[in-house]
Amino acid sequence: MSEWREFAASSNGDRWLLGRDPATDNPLVLHRANPSSGGYETRTPLDAFLAQHIGTPERDALLGMLGKDEAAEANPLDAKTPSAKLAAEYLRLGGTRRAKIDDNIVNTRKWENEPSAANDFWMKHIEPMDDRQRRYVEIELPSISDD
Repeated sequence: MSEWREFAASSNGDRWLLGRDPATDNPLVLHRANPSSGGYETRTPLDAFLAQHIGTPERDALLGMLGKDEAAEANPLDAKTPSAKLAAEYLRLGGTRRAKIDDNIVNTRKWENEPSAANDFWMKHIEPMDDRQRRYVEIELPSISDD
């Protein structure tokens, strides 16, 4: 989807838009800086934007557009990000991968065969993500140190 919907604009001309990554179809937030700041654009996965911009007017505007409940968003332990939902579905299907996090380097380990449904889900929905997006999913998996 190449359509972007604006959900916030600041008095200095910065704009925030919601759209989808054409490669992964995952929701993205596009920030367009005002022209006097160079007009640079940054793209951030939706769940990362919500986690990084707590208490900002642009986050509140995005939640309003999405119809999110402010009370649920106020407590991140009660809210499930898109990454957490992907990880939960993978685990529900019997996925066996575990997160290995060491000095902020995130990857996964898989020691057992896993059900084909879990492997297919991983290969279709998670493996194609760019490294940053996949890392958000991987940190939602149980840790190898939990075993």
